[in-house]
Amino acid sequence: MTQKRKQYLAALAGVLLTTGFWIYSLCGHQPIQRLPRPEQGTGNREEELEVRMGEKTYPLEILLKEQQFSEEQVQERLGQTSDRLEELFLNTNPDLQHIRGSVFMPSSDPETGVHLQWYAGSWEYLNVDGTIKNESLTEPVQLQIQVVLELQGEAEDWQRTITIQPPDESVEEDQLRVLSWKLSELQKDNSRELVLPEELDGNPLIWYTGKDTTWLLLGALTILTVCAMKLGEKQEEERTLAERERQMQLAYPEIVSRMGLYMSAGISTRKAWERIVAGYRQEGRQSCNKAYEEMCTALYEMQNGVPESTAYEHFGAKCRLPSYLKLGTLLSQNLRRGTKNLSELLEEESREAFENRKALAKKMGEECESKLLLPMILMLLTILVMIMYPAVVSFQI
Repeated sequence: MTQKRKQYLAALAGVLLTTGFWIYSLCGHQPIQRLPRPEQGTGNREEELEVRMGEKTYPLEILLKEQQFSEEQVQERLGQTSDRLEELFLNTNPDLQHIRGSVFMPSSDPETGVHLQWYAGSWEYLNVDGTIKNESLTEPVQLQIQVVLELQGEAEDWQRTITIQPPDESVEEDQLRVLSWKLSELQKDNSRELVLPEELDGNPLIWYTGKDTTWLLLGALTILTVCAMKLGEKQEEERTLAERERQMQLAYPEIVSRMGLYMSAGISTRKAWERIVAGYRQEGRQSCNKAYEEMCTALYEMQNGVPESTAYEHFGAKCRLPSYLKLGTLLSQNLRRGTKNLSELLEEESREAFENRKALAKKMGEECESKLLLPMILMLLTILVMIMYPAVVSFQI
């Protein structure tokens, strides 16, 4: 069967069903005088009707009430529910004195239709849905249960006393409980030592002290120490790197200014480089500066046969700062391509570097101010305490 034929058959079936229901509705749309009421216990039912008055038809929705029981039937059903209510309530529990599992607390009897209203002396160990809360119990608890049975205005009371038991104990739990009791009994005398029992119910007992967890503590402390050391090393590296960058940023304007000054005087790039390194060495390196140390390394490379332009590029790469990369590139291009007005470019770079140094100095000053804020606050609090203390003492006197 092709797909198209299946679609035609489905459409035809829908048309036939629609036509059939339409004809059925026309046939069923006949005048009526009687409506069947719902049976007892099934509840009321809403019914949608149409009523014709004169030549007009009006929709009307009515409530069909369920059929009522006779007085004898009401009493009979109340008695039936009262007789079987205990069985319903117990659910899977053996009797009212051994309640451990959930109980059944329906709102009505499914067989007789009697309405049930449940009341308890306390809801501490019983939920309204019938679940038992006995997890924390160590001994049985009694509870009063009351149920009001109601049918067609007639009511009857049903009351029982139930006993909620603690949860079932396993054999091991029961033995441990007995053993704990025995140990407590053994300590009622004034002996200096507790003699542990060697058996329980014929089963030999072997006692041990609690597991020593010192190794866990030592292991955790070792791991924490290693992590702290690694973190400290990382922070120290970051501080060293930050200090190195700060030194280079502060030294850059001076280096560029000297290079521009020497080259403006007609000295070659390498000679100017050598003079700056020589001046740094003559100062005795009282304060080791990373920028000048990198210049010394570049000079060593030149003296060992490394091309001058390559040594400048290595210098900029090792410094790892944009300004030094730019300086190394300028000096290298000057040697390879003969850049014009290099001294002017260095002078302009020097002015820009000094401006950056001013900004850096301002930033460092602001950081110092923020670091001094806490000591200043502590000093202020100390002064306030010194001033207020005599006044407070005098008021107390």
